[in-house]
Amino acid sequence: MKSARLSRPEKGSRIYENPRLYDLAFSFRDIAEEADGLLSLAHVHGVREPKRVLELACGPGHHLREFAKRGIAAVGIDLNEAMLAYAKRLAKADDVGLELRRGDMRSFRLRRRVDLAMCLFDSFAHCTSDDDGIAALRSAGGALRRGGLFMLELTHPADYFDPHHGRTLGKWTQRHPGVVVAARYDTSAHDAVAETYRATLTIDATYADGRAPRKVVSKQLHRMWLRGSVANIVARSGMFDIVGWYGDLDERVPFTMKMDSWRMVVVMRRR
Repeated sequence: MKSARLSRPEKGSRIYENPRLYDLAFSFRDIAEEADGLLSLAHVHGVREPKRVLELACGPGHHLREFAKRGIAAVGIDLNEAMLAYAKRLAKADDVGLELRRGDMRSFRLRRRVDLAMCLFDSFAHCTSDDDGIAALRSAGGALRRGGLFMLELTHPADYFDPHHGRTLGKWTQRHPGVVVAARYDTSAHDAVAETYRATLTIDATYADGRAPRKVVSKQLHRMWLRGSVANIVARSGMFDIVGWYGDLDERVPFTMKMDSWRMVVVMRRR
């Protein structure tokens, strides 16, 4: 079999080298509710009581800590050392045990298999080619037991074609004690053939104690994963069958063009 031609990971994004700012900017997510949704989807598709879960590109590890608090062994893989160190500090502060490892989602290996794996918050968009995506699926498949589930949470395809759809915000502000964080997300350099674009995230932090404000700008190449391209790489991976499409981390929200369907969530079962 011809070996895949994987793209080189881009050099460390400044936002991932500033994990606290990243965390403050994206603190709007309800982690407990999302964990409920992930477990409910797993239950619907036959994994009723997962004992061990895995998150690819786990970042601060919020979902992993939530699972650990519920008695589920949690494993996280991330490429960025600063983000992993931050996740470890948060886990220690919460007094929960996590298995956190530095690794590329396209080439990692686990010694013990898991029941449920996930890649959330559009992190799979860092796989910018079919070969990248297939390699990540095969690595995830190798980490899962037979019958286990892998879940992808991706941008809704409508986001790429209608910038005024209203599903997500291009700019937002998060207010925390002592600091206000303003964030803006822009896209450019859209390539309709490669199905890629340049994502620019700008975060401005203003501090109440008079410290100088901070500005961090991240620019990265991302993939526009559409339904057909996802189905293509899943079939070519030989590892999974797609068993569900959803518009949110919620079994009650089908994947449609309706406004309540604001994400593309793919559930696949390990063969």
